[in-house]
Amino acid sequence: MELRAETIIDAPANTVWAVLGTRFGEIGEWAAPISASSMDGEASVGAVRTCQFAGFGPFKPGIVKEQLRAFDPQSKTLEYVAIDGLPTFAEHAVNHFSVHALSDGRCLVRSYATLQLRGPMRIFGWLVRRRLHSVGSQVLDELRHYVEHGRPHVRKLQSTVSGSQSAYGGPSPDIATRSSTR
Repeated sequence: MELRAETIIDAPANTVWAVLGTRFGEIGEWAAPISASSMDGEASVGAVRTCQFAGFGPFKPGIVKEQLRAFDPQSKTLEYVAIDGLPTFAEHAVNHFSVHALSDGRCLVRSYATLQLRGPMRIFGWLVRRRLHSVGSQVLDELRHYVEHGRPHVRKLQSTVSGSQSAYGGPSPDIATRSSTR
């Protein structure tokens, strides 16, 4: 299944890239579904990010490891693949992010993800897509809020207060579908 998302952020592309790319391992600071995150080393090809996430529906809370397959600060693009921790019904997950300057103080963030389901879960792909659309829209909104206001969105603050349960949960905030955050 292919999943696409985009949002416009009122901030320079370099500022957004600093959060999304340079600080790739720090997604737990601003994304509500991620209760904690860390990265082995600096953001570069081969680096591994570990994310602890809350569960929802058929996705149980857990830890997923994601490895950067592409990382280009000049073009502000990155791609990563889940290498460990996917639920048994998910075979493969990859996400590609890009940041595009629209003006000196505004940019477009795009996400293109693929998720391959296995076994009988393929039948319920429409349901998984629907849920990931909701989570993806909220996470992009959280990124926008974090960059524009310099602090986490209220959903992230609520998820931190309530412990391991986030405001809505999710296996990976970066696997998203088309979102409209404006």
